[in-house]
Amino acid sequence: MQVLAAGAVVAVLSLAARGAGPDPAAPAMEAPPRPGFVPVSAQAVRPAMPLALSAPRFRLNDPEAIEAPRAEAARLNPSSGRREDLLVQGGFDTIEAPYLRLTLTEASETEPGPSLFITLARRAADGQALAVIRTGERGAIETKFGPMETLQFTLGGEGKRACTGFASLHPGALRLDGWLCAPLGQAPEPRAITCLLDKVVLNGQASPEREAAFASYEARRDPGCGPPALVATVSPRDIGSETGSIPSRATRKSGHTKK
Repeated sequence: MQVLAAGAVVAVLSLAARGAGPDPAAPAMEAPPRPGFVPVSAQAVRPAMPLALSAPRFRLNDPEAIEAPRAEAARLNPSSGRREDLLVQGGFDTIEAPYLRLTLTEASETEPGPSLFITLARRAADGQALAVIRTGERGAIETKFGPMETLQFTLGGEGKRACTGFASLHPGALRLDGWLCAPLGQAPEPRAITCLLDKVVLNGQASPEREAAFASYEARRDPGCGPPALVATVSPRDIGSETGSIPSRATRKSGHTKK
């Protein structure tokens, strides 16, 4: 009887020990997921902040252009906080006409800008789904805004265009960058960029400092580009929209606004 009682006690203790341990058939507890790592190259670039209520400060004075230049809405660069004004003429898909994209940025003489290649790559990808797919010769040209670094490159999207990019080498209070694509797959001549930048003028009223700066720019115009076109006074009603689109040539010639 004593042996049987001792065996029963051992059996009960054994069952209790098994019940206190982990069940081998139960699924193991999974560790909580770690936050995913996203490389810097895959992170989205912060878009520029538009200034829709601000009138454009510049325009392209080219009354004889087949397609009128247009001023896009000004915006703030998200990384530097600087104001950017954008002038556009033509489009990437219109290969029969030149395609200009010019950005004028408030700058500081002590603030270094990115390289020309990086600038072109960022501008191409900024809401346009374009890319720099090939680069060519580098150079430099003189303009009324000072020396510009140039780079021949191929701009790709749904098709390809041969273009020349440019950016201010020694920006003062204003930094210019952009590109010009010539019609029918031809690379633009350097003189074409010089003469095109000669046509950039102030839009409407400006501060005395900016007017003085542009007076000095006009004194450095290239005489080979011809005399400056007559700049007509632009009133707020003449601006096509809040983005500052230039009225069409037909509207200007008729002397009244179309309804």
